Amino acid sequence: MTRKSRPSPLPPLSLRIAQWVDADLDETLDETLRYRASRVFAVHDGDHGFARELIDCDADPYDLITRVPSMVDFDAACLVMTGWMTPLDEDDESDDGDDCWNESLRCRVRLTAAVSDEGVAVVVRRWEGGEWSDSFADGGQGAFPDALRAWWSKIDEVRRSREDRSPR
Repeated sequence: MTRKSRPSPLPPLSLRIAQWVDADLDETLDETLRYRASRVFAVHDGDHGFARELIDCDADPYDLITRVPSMVDFDAACLVMTGWMTPLDEDDESDDGDDCWNESLRCRVRLTAAVSDEGVAVVVRRWEGGEWSDSFADGGQGAFPDALRAWWSKIDEVRRSREDRSPR
């Protein structure tokens, strides 16, 4: 008897968008891991796939997300930034922070974070990694994903209030 395989469920929209924007940037732009300014893209999920539109850019990603206008219509927002990352040693229980300053452990990365009604998802691509990227469907923990979730909640409140006021 042959067992039928079930189609695997699609990843959450936020993750699919983060992966698409990361791959699209990697294919279309030169030196994408050296940009100093963070960028926010409005992403539309249409009949012919995803489309992205640059909204704004700034060196400070936290300031950047506060300036994205809530009246822009989009299915998700995608924040792209570059910087340095130090891998965490999950076996090391001490939290002395010494590894953060060890230059030999640091690597240049591009972080692509998408936020939608389904939450935050992140893709990290290393400079040295070539085709390597790592995806996080849950968006991770910390100040950055928390800021994105809070910002999306505010955008959603503005959208709902506009819908409540629109004539029916």
